[in-house]
Amino acid sequence: MSNLEPLQNDDLPPEDEPQGDVSAVRAQLESRCAAAKIPIEETEGYEPDQQVVRIGMPSGRDRRWIYCWDYGDYQKLLSIPFEQLVFLQGLEAICNYSISTIEVGIRTLGAPSSRLLFSRLFKVAVSDSPEPDQIPRLELPSPLSEGKTKLVLGTPSTELSTLVRGMRPRLSLSIISEGINQHDKALELVKRASDALFFQIDLLHEIPLTLVRERRSVARRRRTARAETPPDVTFPSHEYDPAPVSLYWYGRSAIGMPLLQYLAFYQVIEYYFPTYSQADARRKLKAILKDPGFRGDRDADLGRLLSAIHVSRSGAFGDERSQLRATLLECIEPELLHQFIASDPARSDFLSSKAKGLCEQKIPVANPTADLRGDVAERIYEIRCKIVHTKTDAKNSEFELLLPFSREAEQLAHDIELVQFVAQQVLISASIPFRA
Repeated sequence: MSNLEPLQNDDLPPEDEPQGDVSAVRAQLESRCAAAKIPIEETEGYEPDQQVVRIGMPSGRDRRWIYCWDYGDYQKLLSIPFEQLVFLQGLEAICNYSISTIEVGIRTLGAPSSRLLFSRLFKVAVSDSPEPDQIPRLELPSPLSEGKTKLVLGTPSTELSTLVRGMRPRLSLSIISEGINQHDKALELVKRASDALFFQIDLLHEIPLTLVRERRSVARRRRTARAETPPDVTFPSHEYDPAPVSLYWYGRSAIGMPLLQYLAFYQVIEYYFPTYSQADARRKLKAILKDPGFRGDRDADLGRLLSAIHVSRSGAFGDERSQLRATLLECIEPELLHQFIASDPARSDFLSSKAKGLCEQKIPVANPTADLRGDVAERIYEIRCKIVHTKTDAKNSEFELLLPFSREAEQLAHDIELVQFVAQQVLISASIPFRA
């Protein structure tokens, strides 16, 4: 499977599925895929000599691969009109252009009980583990379109349950609207309608709902195994400032929320800007004052001094970009930084190339003698600005906004590892001996 995408956990073979003539149902599936021009191919499974068949369903400009492990999988797939369905990219959602219908899985944020969820939304009493036939449909026709546009909350259809294997959302949102015939417009309609409906439900019932997002392999990337066995845990020799270490633990706990993770680790570094920017300011002042041509009675020379000791609101010296750079220069050894980035080939490749829509600043890892601290500071700052949408420079130009749940946000894994590593080194540099 080296040239194919990795199987996800939810693509593992099911247990205790009914068995039959696999060759017959596979032939039916191949025939239907050929007629619909849907790619179907065989790939390796997890067991020796195990073969798995997958079909490539349209998903925007890409394809979503659906796996068939056994007779039951073939039967389920053959029982639905999969040829008429396309996925909406980034969501566990399907669209049928022939009947102008979109359906997307939804879930609650937090863990309200089924009894509370369905009693509030559908005004019915159900058990904590309701059967699908216990859940009614909530139909919401638009008063402006004479019923031509309608939102429906209810149990996921057979089509969605078959294609979105492993997720099994308790609810789905269906959108029926004339003229649904193009992927990007369908995706835009889903986001507009769900945001408006879910916000209303949250205001009325205090139940936060969200769309079920597509699970991409980049978000489930395995960490590289350590080259050496870590040393034994001992009594701590150093302690850390409570505020930044609290931010560090917040970043470590924000799993699945890449923008929050990134900003939390950035704030760990930012906490020490006043401390480490002073050292940089002192170096600049010494260089200016040692200049034989410096004159204290000349306005231009005094201006150089004022620029060097510009104090921000936080008490740090210089603008935020220079404060970040100064902190990295003070806290991180160049060799250690290079070793961290180069230790993972996937991380090294990603950080050394432009990530479209995410970051323009590349880190020249291929040069073993390069001091990467300046490049790393620029990359961290660029992504931070895209998250908070601040000005890039004095020309009032702005970074493009980096949105939650976007493809770019899901590409942040390696950059989160980088800013986490920097935060760790800054905490270590600022630590003091443990007071027993």
